[in-house]
Amino acid sequence: MDPIVLCYGKGQLTGFLVDPNGVLDVVPADMVVNATLAAIAKHGAGGKPDINVYQIASSVVNPLVFGQLANLLYEHFSSLPYKDSKGTPIQVHTMQLFTSMEDFSSHLWRDAIQRRGLSSMATNGQLSQKLENICRKSVEQARYLANIYQPYTFYGGRFDNSNTERLMEMMSGEERRIFGFDVGSMNWKEYISNIHIPGLRRHVMKGRGMSS
Repeated sequence: MDPIVLCYGKGQLTGFLVDPNGVLDVVPADMVVNATLAAIAKHGAGGKPDINVYQIASSVVNPLVFGQLANLLYEHFSSLPYKDSKGTPIQVHTMQLFTSMEDFSSHLWRDAIQRRGLSSMATNGQLSQKLENICRKSVEQARYLANIYQPYTFYGGRFDNSNTERLMEMMSGEERRIFGFDVGSMNWKEYISNIHIPGLRRHVMKGRGMSS
């Protein structure tokens, strides 16, 4: 989801193709690593040939829906906006969510024209070829992202964590504290706003465009 988050924060993406009630199955990478280590410790010691499937997922135990994510992104970038090349804070609006590519494409075209202030530059209701190409490229980039993510943003599957929860119950309190992977305990507002996005800004954007 990170390219979408960054494009939205920089004011380059004001909507997306997604089911607002669809579940975004988010799992912090360190929890996946911790669960893998726990499984290795359990089955490596026993040496019993068996197939064990451990799913580290949030879609059943602690679902985060796309509509909720859109609100969290708006809250974050409204209070801590990116800055443009001139140092001016970039104002964001709540991301619009579209369930059809046709509606999404129409939105992209209108938004591309509006963001570049081109509507007043049209002659006889038509943009110059150069300006039209600029808008078209912007629309194509957003549609490309949407096509990549569409199988995911409209996916209805859910993943059961029962085996993983049983694995966690076998760990001592100290092991759970050091190598915890309880996705059900995640506070998504805290994680998205205060951990995930700040990490993107610090390590991916290298602090560029960050507010003081």
